[in-house]
Amino acid sequence: MWPVGPAARGGLSMPNSPHLIGFFCDTPMIGSGYLAMLQIGLVAGCRKWDCALVIKSFDFSDRDIAEQAATLIARAPLRGVVVPEPLCDNPELLDVLFQAGLPVVRIAPHKDVGPTLDICIDNERAAYDLATYLIGLGHKRIAFIRGPRDHNDANVRFNGFCRAMEEARLPVIDELCVQSTTFDFCSGLSAAEKVLAIDPLPSAVFGCNDEIAAAVLAAGHRKGLRVPEQLSIAGIDDAPVARTVWPALTTCRQKMELTGYTAIDFIVNPPSSAEARKRPQQHELVIRESTARAKA
Repeated sequence: MWPVGPAARGGLSMPNSPHLIGFFCDTPMIGSGYLAMLQIGLVAGCRKWDCALVIKSFDFSDRDIAEQAATLIARAPLRGVVVPEPLCDNPELLDVLFQAGLPVVRIAPHKDVGPTLDICIDNERAAYDLATYLIGLGHKRIAFIRGPRDHNDANVRFNGFCRAMEEARLPVIDELCVQSTTFDFCSGLSAAEKVLAIDPLPSAVFGCNDEIAAAVLAAGHRKGLRVPEQLSIAGIDDAPVARTVWPALTTCRQKMELTGYTAIDFIVNPPSSAEARKRPQQHELVIRESTARAKA
């Protein structure tokens, strides 16, 4: 699946460099399909370069994130650090990493902070494209279950949905835009039950990620709704859950395994030019059985 480099063949030597690569992530995202796919790519990249991955989770609400990071770096010298959103835009954390002289790969950053290696994911466009697909199926009354308020990816995904609706001259109905407190299934289930209690029901529900969309599917089954005949459901990420629920979820694939693999390459072989330090990552729609044309 992955290209094999000289380290994997036993030919790479890094005597003057730490072999540990840090992965600093947001605690509420642990266990999510998004991070699971990213970690698969990170581990594959570490195997290629004969490195090991050190995972540290932070509660985004903590005020001592920078101090926690500094303590970890002092205990375990790192070759570099991979930081996904929302931590990748935390200025205090980034200052600690810069002061330590570490290469920093940011996943889906929303701010330009200087000398980092950025893998740019257009979450706003991904949500726009998927919402446009639902609209193209004839859906007009579309619900959107939002992610955590303090997560920029969640906010820009909602923005993409709103832009698609506005361009189609369809209303974004406040009561159909329910907040999920986290990205996980349980929080999504609570939000899904609120959406499916609204009369009249939406003809489609767009979950901010696949775990939330899977929760909508479960809530719909409990309510006796036929998917997609009575309700179309879609998510984002193409996490494993999107392929294991029934019916399988229409989603927008973010290629997170490739993102993780690329992040390790970025750390081991940092590009020299400013242009090469920004790497766009493409997405693609994955159409499955959870969506269908709206009934007239």
